[in-house]
Amino acid sequence: MKNILLISFIGVFSILNSQNDCYHSVVKGDNLYRIGKVYNTNETELKKLNPGLTAALDLKQKVRVPCIDVDAIKTTTSAPKPAVKTVAKNVQDEFKGNYIFHSVAKGETVYFLTNKYGITKAQFLKDNSDIVSGGLKVGAVVRLFQKDISSEDEMAIDGYFLKVAGTSNLNHFKVDTNKLKDSAFVNIAVMLPFQFEKNVEFLKRFKDEQDPQLYRPTRTFIELYQGIKMAVDSAVRAGLNVQLFVFDTKRDTAEIAKIIAQPVLKEMDIIIGPGYTNTFKYAAEILKETKIPLISPFSKKDVTKGFPNTIRVIPSDKSHYKVIGEYVANHYYNENIIIVMDTLGSDEAAKIIQREIMAKGMMFDSIKLNIPKITKGVYQPINSIKGDKKNIIILANNKEAFSSKLTAKLIPLSSSNEIILFGLDDLKKYKNIEVDYWDSLNIHVTSTSDIKYGYPLADDFIFSYFKKYYSEPSSCAFTGYDFTLFLLNELLYDRKYNHDKLVGNYFMGGIRDYNFVYNGDQNGISNNSVFVYKYSNFNFIKLND
Repeated sequence: MKNILLISFIGVFSILNSQNDCYHSVVKGDNLYRIGKVYNTNETELKKLNPGLTAALDLKQKVRVPCIDVDAIKTTTSAPKPAVKTVAKNVQDEFKGNYIFHSVAKGETVYFLTNKYGITKAQFLKDNSDIVSGGLKVGAVVRLFQKDISSEDEMAIDGYFLKVAGTSNLNHFKVDTNKLKDSAFVNIAVMLPFQFEKNVEFLKRFKDEQDPQLYRPTRTFIELYQGIKMAVDSAVRAGLNVQLFVFDTKRDTAEIAKIIAQPVLKEMDIIIGPGYTNTFKYAAEILKETKIPLISPFSKKDVTKGFPNTIRVIPSDKSHYKVIGEYVANHYYNENIIIVMDTLGSDEAAKIIQREIMAKGMMFDSIKLNIPKITKGVYQPINSIKGDKKNIIILANNKEAFSSKLTAKLIPLSSSNEIILFGLDDLKKYKNIEVDYWDSLNIHVTSTSDIKYGYPLADDFIFSYFKKYYSEPSSCAFTGYDFTLFLLNELLYDRKYNHDKLVGNYFMGGIRDYNFVYNGDQNGISNNSVFVYKYSNFNFIKLND
């Protein structure tokens, strides 16, 4: 986890090698300013001693430093081991206490820093009197006091992701409630299962030398939130006044009911979440009468049915099957089309594909109707293979065991028969489908997510995210950024949302495209933008752009 605020503590020691050079071994919390202070030097001199040295330090990295008050170290030629020497006792560590250190950037003020780091102006002036007296200058390093907290990972969650207000258990941002009824502001609530308390307990298990990890079920939602927050920041810079409220649902319907009962929720213009299908439907039922737009960020299930105020971001499996049917009808209508379903599965997906192919096919040849065959199990499709035609096999299910078994049976036939296999993007995750199968079976998959490297929106987000978190954004972060950004862009002028702002328009994001459609008078709207990809030479090539 890269975005951790570091609590100040320093275990100072130097290493003297056989050339009588002294080195400092970087420990948690070190930066060039602090190391320079300890060894009576500065950043400029350290960089002279260490060509190529930058502010990005790694744990246990060796930094050459001036030798100060060290005892002679004896080494032998037979065992030239570096020896550890402690810094002289009269070198006082002025960094004890819970401080982080910040290099002042252009445009930053005392007000900006105290607000960003949650400290009082009096505390800031007390800790930085020498710097403030001469004015803040770009590059100056200031000390910023942080509250005493048991672990830096706990600080990372508390101070960055959720910013807990007071003793509230709801973990929402400090906001100006006087602005809630101001029509110039867009109020957005994020209701996701961050499970703050579980994360704190989980992170305490990691030892100092271990890379801390978040509680696994919540990483997805924290990364989603990172993208949402960065989109909000972009919209604010573009001139939209946005207040962001963040709530930890704890994946608990009782907690969700408690959040929704707050008067502040009635003033929201948009609500993102809850994150799971069952909790989303629960919240949608309670909020149905309020008509506040409720966005489902991850569910592919039919969460909009019966809830006119809902928005589903991820296309459903039904949308995938319809796109497969349309693509096959457009390109292979007169070939041998075999729709395959598991013996134990429902035939709903198979019927969707069959109807789509027939409907599209009638536009080409209304006299001779080609009805695709629906088969069950592994052996029926094998026995339906024809040598004189292309065999279009469509998997009408996303079960790994069944799909893996069928592909293994098809491989021996692919040398003497032309086979083209279609399935959902789940195929990419199946471990038992060997890479050799992909080319042999001309595997095609449908997908809704594909990071668009080279597209300005995607590249700008990757750059900004890396600058902030020192890693590339996950698909979850991309999802949060994409849909929040285009949604806020639609609110930039009149500040009010309605479904008509989305339906009928086509939006290109950094990871997926968005084409929203109405699902009926009593239902919400859904994104149905799905693409077909062909696997070729270790790459996925988009076919229906």
